[in-house]
Amino acid sequence: MTLTEDDTIDIFVGTNIGSFKHIKYHIDSANNNKKCIENLVDTKTLQKNDGITCMVWGNPGQTEILLAKKNQQIQVYDTLQGFTKSYTADFGTGHVVGLGRFKRKLVAALSSGVVKIWSKKQEDLMQVGKLDCMKFCGEDSTLFATGGEENDLHVWRVGVNEPEFVAKNLPQDWLQLRRPVWVSGLTFMPGSEGRLLAACSRHGYVRLYDSRAQRRPVVNVDFTMAATCITPSFDERQVLVGFGRGQLHQVDLRNSRPDKGFKGCAGAVTDIEAVKHSKLVVSTSLDRHVRVHNYETKELVYKQYLVSKLSCVLVQTETSTPLQKEAKIKEETEAEAKEQIPDDMDQLFDDMETIGEKSRKKKLPAEHIEAKRQKPSTDGSTEPEQEDAIFNLLRSTEKQKKKREKKKKEKKAKSVFHNA
Repeated sequence: MTLTEDDTIDIFVGTNIGSFKHIKYHIDSANNNKKCIENLVDTKTLQKNDGITCMVWGNPGQTEILLAKKNQQIQVYDTLQGFTKSYTADFGTGHVVGLGRFKRKLVAALSSGVVKIWSKKQEDLMQVGKLDCMKFCGEDSTLFATGGEENDLHVWRVGVNEPEFVAKNLPQDWLQLRRPVWVSGLTFMPGSEGRLLAACSRHGYVRLYDSRAQRRPVVNVDFTMAATCITPSFDERQVLVGFGRGQLHQVDLRNSRPDKGFKGCAGAVTDIEAVKHSKLVVSTSLDRHVRVHNYETKELVYKQYLVSKLSCVLVQTETSTPLQKEAKIKEETEAEAKEQIPDDMDQLFDDMETIGEKSRKKKLPAEHIEAKRQKPSTDGSTEPEQEDAIFNLLRSTEKQKKKREKKKKEKKAKSVFHNA
């Protein structure tokens, strides 16, 4: 599917202060301006712990967004109706690091390591260790993976308390020291039915796991900087990885090396989305900018400053969401059209020619007329009060003159040169 210049892409962005924004990105760059950005939350009502930590799609049609905040609040946002539901994840300590939905069940994971599965009939709790991320599989909605600091990759199935796959660390290095583990981002590779997973770490590695082959990673690529997020790229066995130094690279897991680099970010990359049908890479970073790169040319085609630090991004590819301003204008015009009922007599009067009338002069009140008739005096006479004021002013100036002259004479008398 190729996009024309008139097509648009909807981007939803969450920030660290809790603001939630909708951007209507136009393929024709001339149409992109600040009018295409709207706030979906009133920024005046935001509090300290309202920062958005996680944001995922709630249904395959991409009309429902699941939002998680630092204060353990989970909200459901409908792209057409607004916020509809809210939940409280107070079953443990820490903020929400991952969300997902399986049929009518809602799954939430806290940074303390507690995973809860909500349903109308029952609620299940699982303890999986300290977490930094949790992701659901897009092809098999029953699978989800977890990972964190010194808590390697685990693959779980909804309703089962034992993990289906547990990753194993690499052997000790050449100094016979254990390699540290810190999973900061993970993703399921497309087309593998949940058996291939890629993970990145704050210790600077990107690994590919195959649950059918072995527990240890089948591919390991090392970097000298911390990786923060990861997402599948456009080709098989390739992933897009964001780093803490503001770099965005594509890593080829077949050849075990970085493949492409996308420039422009100044702060740590917080989230990445790949738009497959238009070959675009959307990223957010802590420098408060959302960027869109062309995948083929690696060119920065769009960059927008959004005031606050950005934490996550979602791109709507299945459907389209109109801006709220445009929707309100359409509703008002439709209501006006319904109210205006056409009438034969109204049309007859509209078709008639209008005859202009001469504008009559407005009659001024008598006070204004008398004021105009009164002419200023030419004799130069002034009132007695004004004469006294002028006399006093002249008198004061003469006194000041005399005082100045007196001071000058005194100075001359005192000066050495004058006496000499």
